[in-house]
Amino acid sequence: MNDSTPKSSSSRKSPTKLTAGGGAIGILIVLYALLQPLLSKQLGIDLPKIPLNAGADAPMVAGPDKPTEPSTEDSKSAAPKIVVQSPSGDRPVDKDSTAATNTASKRDRQDSAAPKTGSGPLSQFNRSSKSDDAKLSPTKSAPDKTSTAKSDPSLKYGILKSIGRDTYMSPAGLRYTPGSQEGHRLKHLERHTADQPSRPGKHGVFDGGMEKTLLVLDQAYEKGTKGGHGTTKTQDDGRTIYTVDMGKRVGYIGGRDGNRMRKPMARRVRIVLDGDRVITAYPL
Repeated sequence: MNDSTPKSSSSRKSPTKLTAGGGAIGILIVLYALLQPLLSKQLGIDLPKIPLNAGADAPMVAGPDKPTEPSTEDSKSAAPKIVVQSPSGDRPVDKDSTAATNTASKRDRQDSAAPKTGSGPLSQFNRSSKSDDAKLSPTKSAPDKTSTAKSDPSLKYGILKSIGRDTYMSPAGLRYTPGSQEGHRLKHLERHTADQPSRPGKHGVFDGGMEKTLLVLDQAYEKGTKGGHGTTKTQDDGRTIYTVDMGKRVGYIGGRDGNRMRKPMARRVRIVLDGDRVITAYPL
């Protein structure tokens, strides 16, 4: 009797057959997984899904076309925190919270350092400076003396003082006496306060009437006696002639020639004196 029991061929398979079978199954699984979306569309049936990377950490496939991405909150919560040991060794320090605290502190310092409009000592200083400037720099400039002289009813033309029979003196010391074809030097001077368009040649005309004209003559006389730039002094037959550049308009040139030139502006004054007595005066 034979002691060895015959072994059934169905109870044991060779390793080669097992390996080939497993490979065939794997190929079928892969093909099914690849063709599953297409078959689902063709058949109109949602076939079971077999993920190819079931053993990995990748997210599950949500549908036949697009995988589901991990949520932002999950990624934030999963982000590792860097913990640094504090220098004192008492407790660990969260680096993220420390950085946030430092940023907030820096922002607070910048806000506190920035100047605030309308508050603080500097704003008070600025307000006081502006008010002082307004006091020191009025909006209206100083008025021209020649245009704002107050008339004195006791004085001729509000400026000339009577010092004798038909003789008058200005504040600068100019005397106006009888003489000339008009009978008085003041009458002759009045002819140079209005234009005479028919008069041959040029005719100098003062701006502002007699009162302002007399003030301009006083200024020209004082400037002429001092001399300097823009002033000339000549002598002619015992008479002194001052020609003074006033640096501003004092009148215009009229007469026939002046009107043909459209009345050009006059800036100079000519005064002819016999001592301190005015013979004539007119703008140039």
